[in-house]
Amino acid sequence: MKSIKSKIIVFSILATLIPSLGLGISSFQRNEEMITENLARELRTMANYAGRELDLWIKEQMLAVRDLAASISTSKILIEGLSLDNQISKSKSVNQPKATELYLKSVHKRLETVVELTIVDVQGEVIASNVDEPLPVLFAQNWPENASIQGDVVISPQWNEHYGTAIVSIAVPILSIDDYILGALIVTFDMQSLQPNLKAKIRPPQGDILLLDQAGHIMLASDTLLLDKPLSSELNVLSRLRDNPGEYDIFLGPKQEKVAGLAYLSEKTPITIIATRDYQLIYSAWEQQRNIFAGLVGIIILIVTAIALRLSHAIVKPLQRLIDATEKIVKGDLDVKLANGQRDEIGQLTHRFNQMTDKLRQNQAEINAAAIAMQQKNQLLETLSVTDNLTGLYNRNKLNAIISDQLARFERNKRPFAVLMIDVDYFKTLNDSLGHVVGDEILAAVAKRISQSIRNVDFAARFGGDEFIIILAETTVGEAEKTAERIRTQVADIHCDSINQDLHVTLSIGVIQSEPDDSSLTILLSRVDSALYEAKRAGRDQVYCLSPSTPEIAP
Repeated sequence: MKSIKSKIIVFSILATLIPSLGLGISSFQRNEEMITENLARELRTMANYAGRELDLWIKEQMLAVRDLAASISTSKILIEGLSLDNQISKSKSVNQPKATELYLKSVHKRLETVVELTIVDVQGEVIASNVDEPLPVLFAQNWPENASIQGDVVISPQWNEHYGTAIVSIAVPILSIDDYILGALIVTFDMQSLQPNLKAKIRPPQGDILLLDQAGHIMLASDTLLLDKPLSSELNVLSRLRDNPGEYDIFLGPKQEKVAGLAYLSEKTPITIIATRDYQLIYSAWEQQRNIFAGLVGIIILIVTAIALRLSHAIVKPLQRLIDATEKIVKGDLDVKLANGQRDEIGQLTHRFNQMTDKLRQNQAEINAAAIAMQQKNQLLETLSVTDNLTGLYNRNKLNAIISDQLARFERNKRPFAVLMIDVDYFKTLNDSLGHVVGDEILAAVAKRISQSIRNVDFAARFGGDEFIIILAETTVGEAEKTAERIRTQVADIHCDSINQDLHVTLSIGVIQSEPDDSSLTILLSRVDSALYEAKRAGRDQVYCLSPSTPEIAP
């Protein structure tokens, strides 16, 4: 956005895009909220409907069991069998239970939705059944005192592997003529007869109703193809739905498609009812409208962009001539003069531009002279800012920058460099006895000998007082030791003009080589300072080399 043209185009696009997107996003958010509310309401309606159908179906089966019990109670064979069982031991009656079983089998043939008919006594012991191994039933401890004449669900709805279907068992007391409870009739129903009622509620868009038992197994479904499939391939989906009944969640359904579903927990039976809708079908119309809106906004932006390009061209073209002329001046061509035939703001700007070029041509020589003088002063200031006034070597600030740069290079290319720390032996004594003028002359002479003893790629700096630091680029400790000895030898005799006398000056020099552990300037200087200390401690006027392996003293 550096040009006026781009700013005009961007402004036009934003002026079109922001209101359009604002209204579009607001509209689509409201539509999405409405779809979400409708979806949640439909899912709750489906789940509640399935719950009511389940409760109604169980009530109907209870009525059927009660009627069946009433008709069976009139059977002489059944009454005699129960009475006999209550009065004498079963070992004395063999034919009576057999006749009761035959009677139950004959009754079972007339009942399509019943899988088991079983008669038990008041203790819950099986008297007779139409199957060889009836389902085990556990009565409450207070049965038959609190037995319901309407019927009790003694086996909750669940998936039964033996029958390969969902079952529920209902028990109704069998009464004698004087209303004495002789036992109970237990009828186990196949719940598949409930499936058509669940399917009748499903309306477009596509959805499913699932009835799950306590173990999470799908017992019944509006689509029978879902019976052998898990609720979802995702983990903890059933737990999330059960923990938040009535609130829908998005997950992968039994068919591995994205669905929206919620759970309804039946109060009368331990059943979880799951209602689902196909997510893509629900939001397909919304997504189609969104795509159409995005396309329309794109077309409008293209039209607005074309108009903005036309307008910006009319504005920018006169300015471009001024820009081109200015570029020539920037490149050093001051013989630029623009034709001016306009009287508007562009014409005034062109006139001022021509005046400016005339003034620039007149003062070009003065500007060049001032620039040369300024450059010389800057070079002098730069030199003064990084050098020591007395010795002409680099100062402490420049030294820090050099060491930091060398450490960075060492980290990149792993080529070592050497550091020498030099101290003038007994300099304070010389300074106090001969005077500060002589002391300064000694430091200057030492600095000169150091400069003469190193390469152009090396660096020398005054570290402070009578201490000097030398950085030898791409140099090992062995090579640095030779340089240190050369410097120590050359500095041995110094002539001081101020006192017209030759002085014997000795140096203590510590030498180290860069190591991978030198992560900072402080660590490096601390190591070389330790090497210098060892040279002094060993008697001064010598070089002490601290290598990465074993330190050694060079005489």
